Amino acid sequence: MNAQTGFSTTHESEAPFGFDELFYSRTDTRGVIQAGNDVFQRVAGFSWDELINAPHKVVRHKDVPKGVFCIMWDSIQKGNPIGAYVKNRCKNGDYYWVLAVILPIEGGYLSVRLKPSSDVFQRIKEIYPQIVEREQREGLTAEDSADLLREEAATQGFSSYTSFIAYALGQELAKRDDRLKRTADRRTRILAEMNHALEKATEQQVKLLRSFEALQSVPNNMRIVASRMEPSGGPVSAISENYKASSQVISQRLASFVGGSDNMCERLSREVARVLFLIGCNRVMSEMVVNIDKSVPVPQIDWMEEQALLNRLEAKCTDDARAAMSRAVGYAAELNRASADIRRQMLGLDTIRVLGRVECGRMRDVGGLSTTIDQLDSFHADIKERLEAIMQLSEVIENAMSSYMRSTA
Repeated sequence: MNAQTGFSTTHESEAPFGFDELFYSRTDTRGVIQAGNDVFQRVAGFSWDELINAPHKVVRHKDVPKGVFCIMWDSIQKGNPIGAYVKNRCKNGDYYWVLAVILPIEGGYLSVRLKPSSDVFQRIKEIYPQIVEREQREGLTAEDSADLLREEAATQGFSSYTSFIAYALGQELAKRDDRLKRTADRRTRILAEMNHALEKATEQQVKLLRSFEALQSVPNNMRIVASRMEPSGGPVSAISENYKASSQVISQRLASFVGGSDNMCERLSREVARVLFLIGCNRVMSEMVVNIDKSVPVPQIDWMEEQALLNRLEAKCTDDARAAMSRAVGYAAELNRASADIRRQMLGLDTIRVLGRVECGRMRDVGGLSTTIDQLDSFHADIKERLEAIMQLSEVIENAMSSYMRSTA
């Protein structure tokens, strides 16, 4: 074991396989292998007798963080597809890397795996050893390890691990197309652009909410100034109260689609990521159907049944992607309406701010009111800039959705 990386270094080398090859395996609900293809068997180096009815963890490599499998099992046991970068071990001690796409099926799970090569994968090879080292040094649980993976996804600008792995699958498929000299899939590119714009919009919205939260202290400062400048109930006091009430309404509106664990932005992000991932699943399932047709017969495996299963999954991925996009379109429209409402409410807030500036001039800035109004000017400029960025990104998202819907019509 390498003390610095936490990865194995004992006489192991990478087992070769091509970018044109796909691994296939099907397990029962316990993860026991029921079927697989010749690529899986050849690269892993086990005989069919050693693979069929063996737990899939027979190829598990200790260099993969426990959190990867924690996230995977949590997702598929809830009936949701998931993906993961996995380093597997061969029977002879060698290893191979795959990006695995795992889908729940009746009576178990199915996985199709491809050879990764994107920049995302290069980052994963840096992150995994760090997490494995922490698992060993700190005695982390699988859930602790999963939290570290989610934190890494957030660090890279993704709202969830699901959004990250959907982006990763899109990147790997695009890289694979390039290596195999194939035309890039337009739907995947559109959705990747949409996903990127959505993550940026969410980032701006979170910052916008924080700006409004910070803004709440300004009306309090105005009241303090007013108490030194005028009798109770004077114009400055009224302005500060009106401003506080109006800004709180906007903050609550923002929190409804940015704050909380299931806010509007998160729902939209989840559906777009789901579409992107399902389109990727559809692509690999479609290609796997063709590959299965060319597979070498194995006594224990009914290839016609496996091919029929893949065909059903391919169709299901298409239907589920269409349904998810429909939900995403609805969330996007709702988000745009909320953004437009906030812009209108900001006009009212601006009017109150201007009244404060006028009152400041009338009273010749007795008590330092001008400094407080300057704070409002700064906050308003920041808020307007973020609202403008959000609306521009929303336009990108809407255009991408329209392009996607046209491409699937």
